[in-house]
Amino acid sequence: MLYPSSSLHCVTPVTRGVRVASFMWIQSMIRDDKRRAMLFELDGTIQSLKNQHGESAEALSLLNLYHNLLREWSEI
Repeated sequence: MLYPSSSLHCVTPVTRGVRVASFMWIQSMIRDDKRRAMLFELDGTIQSLKNQHGESAEALSLLNLYHNLLREWSEI
């Protein structure tokens, strides 16, 4: 399960058995939540277009836009 560190969550007590847990932190190349959400939505739209119409000129144009935004907004 992945979720942003800004989201609240709770852990319920173990009443039987044993809880096994592992955790780690990752950092996105895109720091801004809204920009990440826009890229996620754009990617979903591109994938949907590809599934419906194959490698169309419109899908390739949107893919180019996606990669340009990714490069513009990345903090590496």
